[in-house]
Amino acid sequence: MAENPNAPPIGIVIPTYNRGGALMECLRHLEAQTWQDFEVVVVDDGSTDETQQLLAEYSGRARLPMRCLRQTNSGPATARNRAIAALSAPLCIMIGDDIFASPEFVAEHMEFHRAHPAKEAAAVGLTRWSEEGQKVTPLMRWLEDGIQFSYGDLLAGKPPDWQHFYTSNLSLKTEFLREHPAHEGFRQYGFEDIEQGYRMQQQAGLKMYFVPEALAEHLHPTDYLRSCRRMLHIGESGYELGKLWPHFAREATKSRLKAILLTVLTEPKIVLPFLRRMTDALNRVWFPNPLTWRVMQLHERLGYRRAAAKAEKVERSA
Repeated sequence: MAENPNAPPIGIVIPTYNRGGALMECLRHLEAQTWQDFEVVVVDDGSTDETQQLLAEYSGRARLPMRCLRQTNSGPATARNRAIAALSAPLCIMIGDDIFASPEFVAEHMEFHRAHPAKEAAAVGLTRWSEEGQKVTPLMRWLEDGIQFSYGDLLAGKPPDWQHFYTSNLSLKTEFLREHPAHEGFRQYGFEDIEQGYRMQQQAGLKMYFVPEALAEHLHPTDYLRSCRRMLHIGESGYELGKLWPHFAREATKSRLKAILLTVLTEPKIVLPFLRRMTDALNRVWFPNPLTWRVMQLHERLGYRRAAAKAEKVERSA
């Protein structure tokens, strides 16, 4: 794409799916930025809630240069690629529809890229749970600092790498992203961003930097049961990751006894739901406890197994 001399220096891409209310709040926070010269591209990934109506109403009064695109439900990887393809700006910030940017957010990402003009330089900002609109629980803090994200390690001084390619608060050169798009075989969230970061680092020398001043808040109320369901999707995405990069594939359990035990524990109709409910109750008096993470891992294994079985079925029918 030829460079547009009239384009803003930076753009923000937002894939969205069935979070109309949070998306409106996300856009309101972007309106309040101290750096105002940016564009926004929103891609609705086939939402079935009020998202389309809210976007239409917002577009009529928007204070932001914004384009709204819509696709059939194909997953965040496809939505993000489509948004990046539509950008005019040479710099791109990727955020989620439930991310609320602090007033200096865009300015901090801009400042980083002024100081790091190399194409492969990327900035991951700091995202914390929003204290408004949700109750931030010990479970959510636990997820934030090591399970779902690793901001605790980054704040302690660990240099970021592809494992911190968090597209909820991340900026890169638009050209670099177009050269190395997210893999659209990922039909849902999970490893679509991490795989992209790994591939960019391995093949093109991606260099990650942590910019905690690029602060945003995350509105995504969750509990243990929802976290377990999320791990099912993580397992499915993990299978896709292993197909692309075999060294990430889960090795078959060598012990027959262990394999039988895992099959029993991940039985999806009775055993695993019982373990989930029991652990959820135990979490209320002892958190985290030895079952908290183990039961979540069982959900991930079930998701992986389901994805593998589905792929095998497709191969047999081909």
